[in-house]
Amino acid sequence: MRTRHESTVRLRNGRRHGWKPALAFCACLLASRGAESGLAATLKPGTVQAWERYYQWADAKVEREVRDPARFLIRDCLSPADRAELQRKLLAGEAVIERMKGVTPAGLKFSVPDGEIHHWWGSVLVPGIRMPALLKFLQDYDNHGGEFADVEESRLLSRNGDHFEIFFRLRRTKAFVTAHYNTIQEATYYTLDSGRVYTRSVARKIAELEDAGSPEERERTPGDDRGYLWRLVSWWRLKETDQGVIVEIESATLSRDIPGFIRFIPGVSSYIRSTPRESMESVLKTIRSHFQPPK
Repeated sequence: MRTRHESTVRLRNGRRHGWKPALAFCACLLASRGAESGLAATLKPGTVQAWERYYQWADAKVEREVRDPARFLIRDCLSPADRAELQRKLLAGEAVIERMKGVTPAGLKFSVPDGEIHHWWGSVLVPGIRMPALLKFLQDYDNHGGEFADVEESRLLSRNGDHFEIFFRLRRTKAFVTAHYNTIQEATYYTLDSGRVYTRSVARKIAELEDAGSPEERERTPGDDRGYLWRLVSWWRLKETDQGVIVEIESATLSRDIPGFIRFIPGVSSYIRSTPRESMESVLKTIRSHFQPPK
């Protein structure tokens, strides 16, 4: 199943040959304290404005789809052939990840100055369970740390009905870069009926950590860091079926654009950009495996 990449503003990669020496060279650069300071980035007003504009389009699209009686899941918007292929993969136990498309209005030229938006959606079938069991697991925020690969610590800060405020300490590693974050996220659950629930989760604070895990650990000023994760929002759609519960996650993140000296190293730009996709895949697989009996 193919989709066009319409929702990530990106730079063109270089040629693919000769990438191993380039990767080794990049590793040496990133290992130095000087290179780390060279990766510093500042979140600019124009970047924020572009993100807010895109987020409004994406959120309105989700609202239209989940409130449409003929649609609820993203898969409902696919062609019959693509839906059939997706169903085959889900029944086989796969987690399916695709780039999101169709967010920006048709014919509109849209760009993100000094930044990139990465927008993905993914799906998995959790067989043999019902909605209450899945919701109990997802809302057990005090125990997400260690359960999900990217989450080092988690803590429920407050709850008001179906609205949750959660602290997550995140760790993301890709290529030669490891980044730690203290985040505060707000999640709201909307129950349409006993078999359909969707959620919106928005990160209200994202602070990258400097010297993580050491006595000198401190939060960098949000928006004045290395720029790998400036904004994060996700929408979850849960649907109970005869086979189990289908979980769909749609996630959009904002990062800096690729630094100049990395831009021309073959393969590295695309390697770094795969982190949001791999994080989503890990989450989906973790949810499915949690409910599978040990072999």
